[in-house]
Amino acid sequence: MATYTYTAVDASGKQVKGTVAADTQDGAVSQVKALGVTPINVEKGSVMNADINLSFLDKKPEPRDLSVFCRQMVSILNAGVGMKDALEMLSKQTENKMLRTAIIGCKEGVEGGATLAESMEKYPKVFNHTFAMMIAAGEASGSLDVSFTRVAEANEKSAKLKGLIKKSTSYPKMLVLIVVGVIGFMVGYLIPKFEDFLGSLDTELPLLTRIISNGAKYIKSHFYVIAGVAIVLFAGYKAFAKTDFGKHFIGKIMMKAPKIGDLTVKTASANTLRTLGTLLATGINMVDALDIVKETMTNIYFEEAVEKIKEDVSVGVPLSEAMESTGVFPDMVCHMTQIGEETGNLVEMFDTSAEYYEQEVQDATEALTSALTPMITVVMAGIVGVVVIALLMPMMSMYSALDNA
Repeated sequence: MATYTYTAVDASGKQVKGTVAADTQDGAVSQVKALGVTPINVEKGSVMNADINLSFLDKKPEPRDLSVFCRQMVSILNAGVGMKDALEMLSKQTENKMLRTAIIGCKEGVEGGATLAESMEKYPKVFNHTFAMMIAAGEASGSLDVSFTRVAEANEKSAKLKGLIKKSTSYPKMLVLIVVGVIGFMVGYLIPKFEDFLGSLDTELPLLTRIISNGAKYIKSHFYVIAGVAIVLFAGYKAFAKTDFGKHFIGKIMMKAPKIGDLTVKTASANTLRTLGTLLATGINMVDALDIVKETMTNIYFEEAVEKIKEDVSVGVPLSEAMESTGVFPDMVCHMTQIGEETGNLVEMFDTSAEYYEQEVQDATEALTSALTPMITVVMAGIVGVVVIALLMPMMSMYSALDNA
């Protein structure tokens, strides 16, 4: 059996390319037609025309990509389209290559008799465990549309926060890059020029200028050593962060540091409330939902807290009491959970509380970046000021040397 490459046109007139495996060219043409496209050119694959597999370069789908996928899936399924056809349609509309590959794989899995959730679990880089579990619950309860809608909402919230962080940090990043570029130009080009000129006049550079110049020369001549040390330190930090002591040490700092600690607690609270509300709404029981929430925690103290909550709830302790006993969740989270338990409307209470804490996370993120921006500006201005002074001093020395000549 050989590999054939094809160029075809789909129903919308868009040109598509791909490969199929067949014994003959006629068989390859038949396979291309079976995909629902009109073949334009089908030829046996070779080194020259074969598609190069660079899947490792594919960009991981963003939360917004997954949200669009879920929304489209809900619309297609509600229109009465079968799952296999829905996945086929979405695979042709999806632009992200990694997501498209996963959708095609899920379609093949469903055709082979697997459930959609089981097929999704084979692509953890695209569909995480929480995603797959919610789809499994939707399949079991016959409410796939609810599951996909919930996942879409969760990804939309994630995309919104990610966009806010990106927007808030864009100015400080741009400022740092500009300052580094200016300093690099001054130290790497202008100061050496003054150094050569003053050397020809038998005048040495001022002390501050020599310090900066010698520092730049040292970094340039020992660049590989410095880079190696930086890599070793980074690798050491990563290894330390994976140890039990390291996780607790870093986790404690993240919870106690000014500004950052408040943001850490609010982020964990929002994530817990949103994920619990989403999972319970799709029919997953409380213990399993808490087990999934634990996997989403990035701080070891909250991970341990959720594990303790799960153990308490499994033996009959009310969720609100279990939360309060951990001492890491804000009082409001515990009180709102208690109200939800008493009214029998826990999912709605989780959703309402999640909305509140997500807004708090947004406000805390904006406050943090607002505080960091002037600090970065002052530090960068100070650095540039020192370099400018170091640049002006040899100019004064040059004028003095010319006057004395």
